[in-house]
Amino acid sequence: MPLLDVAVIVLGVETRNASASAAVSENAALMNWTIQAVLRAGVNRSDVQTSQYSLATKTQNPPIPYSGVSVISQNQTSIFVATNQVTIRTNHTGSVGKILDAAISAGSNNVVSISFDIRNPQPQTDEALRRSVIDARRMAEAMASAAGVRLGKAMEISGGYSFVAPRAVAYSMAAALNPTPFEEGQVQVTSAVSMTYQVLP
Repeated sequence: MPLLDVAVIVLGVETRNASASAAVSENAALMNWTIQAVLRAGVNRSDVQTSQYSLATKTQNPPIPYSGVSVISQNQTSIFVATNQVTIRTNHTGSVGKILDAAISAGSNNVVSISFDIRNPQPQTDEALRRSVIDARRMAEAMASAAGVRLGKAMEISGGYSFVAPRAVAYSMAAALNPTPFEEGQVQVTSAVSMTYQVLP
């Protein structure tokens, strides 16, 4: 099975404040520090891209001392929530832990996902399809022999392929307390073909 040789990391920064400008300003500072830390960890600037940005309001209730009685507060307040996410691609899968630790130390407070992929899957997909065609031919010949006929030329061929890869990894912020290990693992390439043959007597 081919090794996964590309890592895709989605990092986020979320800030909250009663002032919209303060939430945005704090968010920008933390994200700038995060990006600079990621670059120092060896990521190319061209491999860092903003993938989401939003500013929204959220209503919250002030804390109410517990008295054993259900109370609905009439003094709800609204705060502004600024969210910024960047997507990072790196061909150095062994550096994923280092990149995450640097980003979190610098200010990122949300690791959205970590996933792995194949940089150039064509050789693996071509080989999987080739083997599927050979296997389909073998099965067709076996059935034709049992039926007392011969196979002619292939009249129609269709097929496709898919990848079975490790799921995206959820990252615990507590993991940042220690160096974070990551193993990229391998991916399985599967393919299926459908072939229609001419049947000869």
